[in-house]
Amino acid sequence: MRKKYKLGIAFGGGGARGYYHGGVLKRLLELGYRPDMVSGTSVGSIIAAMYAQGLSIEEMLEAFRELNLKDFLEPRLPKEFLVDSKPVRKILEQTLKAKTFEELKIPLKVVATCLETAKEVVFDSGPLIDAILASCSIPVVFPPVKINGKHYVDGGVIRNVPVLPIREECKKVFALNLFPEPERDTKYTGSMKYIAERCVTMLFNANASYDMDLADLVIEDEEMAVYNAYDLKHKEEMFDLGYNARALRSLDKLT
Repeated sequence: MRKKYKLGIAFGGGGARGYYHGGVLKRLLELGYRPDMVSGTSVGSIIAAMYAQGLSIEEMLEAFRELNLKDFLEPRLPKEFLVDSKPVRKILEQTLKAKTFEELKIPLKVVATCLETAKEVVFDSGPLIDAILASCSIPVVFPPVKINGKHYVDGGVIRNVPVLPIREECKKVFALNLFPEPERDTKYTGSMKYIAERCVTMLFNANASYDMDLADLVIEDEEMAVYNAYDLKHKEEMFDLGYNARALRSLDKLT
């Protein structure tokens, strides 16, 4: 199969850790690496869609400032789910001028998980916002998104770093992983926060390992492990970690 695209980037899921993606993307663009196809899971689908729309890094950061936890984590009554996704939809609709995949400037693939079939689904055509919301719908936290009679939740349940959906069409693929596994053991604290974060990290690493093996370059930093997926207090630090990612040091500047 002839590969149509020179460079694809697979943006992994990870909540507030998505600021890391912004730093990586900024540095890649400065080095002359401009992806002509992108894919994304969860928060990675938001970053990928913004890039595919043609937004600058500054415009992306401004949009993410609007995605403040206190603004959209609105409790639902009765509490079927912890969070109402309507504020997120509103911000996405304001930020993304494209309403369908076909209106984007470059191809985008968004990964979500279908509850009825227990399989991943890759969206690359039709309504854009619904697909992104489906990919970002953390189970129990956000309500599932209904598309064509099926119910979808976060794509990270099955494929958190979506390299496979773009591998066959791209000459090179860079994978951005927000859940690196520390090489050292962690200290058990017994807290619910510790247990939840460790389990999520192990889950995402387990389902991302196959995809990362398919990538030409994996961009991740162990230092990201100290930030949780809901940490907006350290967004500048996460952005800087991405900008100065070790894996980027091996890349030559393109002319």
